[in-house]
Amino acid sequence: MATPASAGTVVYDNGPINGTINAWTISTGSQVSDSFTLGSAATLSGAQIGLWLLPGDSATAVDWSIGTTPFGSDISSGTAALAGTFQYNNALGFDIYESTFSLGGSLAAGTPYYLTLGNLVVSFGDPGYWDENDGPSSAYTNAVGVGQIGSESFQLYTPEPASMVLLGSGMLIFAGFMRKLTS
Repeated sequence: MATPASAGTVVYDNGPINGTINAWTISTGSQVSDSFTLGSAATLSGAQIGLWLLPGDSATAVDWSIGTTPFGSDISSGTAALAGTFQYNNALGFDIYESTFSLGGSLAAGTPYYLTLGNLVVSFGDPGYWDENDGPSSAYTNAVGVGQIGSESFQLYTPEPASMVLLGSGMLIFAGFMRKLTS
């Protein structure tokens, strides 16, 4: 299981966590698939989503995939640990969380992709829900026989630029050290 992502550079934003419109089940066998298109090629490192949970529950992991069709996984897939930050308790009695997790995939610009989430692991075995915000994308759920629904709240990230600089610097130092050893 991958560790939760730290926010990097946002490369896709489907809108904020709403917490009031609706939410769709991504546990108990249900999946939601939401479309996105990148403005420039990118290698993803993480995502941020909005979750609705029953009070006292916490979400610990989620299965994710990225594909070129709804519910597809032809680009990448995995199971990720979730890091959640409580936002508020909504009018319907659900706790609203901003949750982040690590994911990956090198994606081209201008190609429609789908982020699919399912098998959400919730602390007490209760259902968990992905926040609907009616953003600009198209979303589908298998809970109603692959029906189109309002889109969900999510952002996709690339790695932190600073961490990439540190990684590059470390590689240069290591190469210099190796050169000294072989001279």
